Amino acid sequence: MKKNYFLAVLFTFAMVSVNAQFTDDMESYTDGQPISGGWWTDWGCGGGVGCAIMSSSAQAQSGVLSGLIPDDGTTDAVLDMGNKIFGSWGMKFAMYVPDGQEGYWNLQGTVPIGAGEWIVGNIFFNQDATNPGVGLIDDTALGGVNFNFPHDQWFDVIMNFDINAGIGASTWQMWVNDVEVIPAGTAFTDNAGTYPTSLGGIDFFSISANNIYYVDDVDYRDSFHPDPTLGLDDLAAKGFSAYPNPVSNILNVRANEAISSVSIYNILGQEVYSAKLNAVSSTIDMSSYASGAYFVKVNIGGTEGIVKIVK
Repeated sequence: MKKNYFLAVLFTFAMVSVNAQFTDDMESYTDGQPISGGWWTDWGCGGGVGCAIMSSSAQAQSGVLSGLIPDDGTTDAVLDMGNKIFGSWGMKFAMYVPDGQEGYWNLQGTVPIGAGEWIVGNIFFNQDATNPGVGLIDDTALGGVNFNFPHDQWFDVIMNFDINAGIGASTWQMWVNDVEVIPAGTAFTDNAGTYPTSLGGIDFFSISANNIYYVDDVDYRDSFHPDPTLGLDDLAAKGFSAYPNPVSNILNVRANEAISSVSIYNILGQEVYSAKLNAVSSTIDMSSYASGAYFVKVNIGGTEGIVKIVK
């Protein structure tokens, strides 16, 4: 990775609170209670239990709480993205889908929602609980798009929306679990070529009795999220590894060449560890760190990159 681009990525982490439309680590809510207000709304069904996303301590990527979309078949929570018709917008959130369960959400063109305006169709994770680890976006400019995702662990969903030429010429890009599933420049339409009214919001719906999934660490900003794979090939060429991942207490870092330095950033872009090494291997004690996602920045003889780890 070129150094100037890498610094721009780190600057993006550090500036989350400045350029973000909103971030939500789900920690400000009450366990077991519905979440409403602010950027969380619903499909006009009045909020409360059985409609709004629920705060839950059963799973969390960071902290102790996340948002639960349960198996009640009625939860219809909406994350309001502000009906954007111009600009650059990036949405990132973490998902957790238990083994044997399915998840579902869709992108809406207008919030508050009336009759509904699906933009690119339905987005399924283990549709009908018969496709473990397989996801589907069923109606895009590329047709139906399949992707893979892991059960029983947190993974990121990242979407960038380019509306700089107006909503009628908008494009998008999407990664699931750090794998690009919708390439940059893809028209933000369904397969018939229909553009939305605007970038309205995300509808997290409980689609069936098999539906159980969790959402955490939402980051919606008026800029694109960086490609999560940047720098990984460079580090792989140096034989770099960070393990175990997930980590409980001790993180091991190792490479074929001397590692110049290692820094660790939390999900908010705050540096929580930094060390000069000049060694091919080292250990980092993370036993006192809170559970959640972290970004490990590595420099190996001038080659820099970022890897994500989970504690």
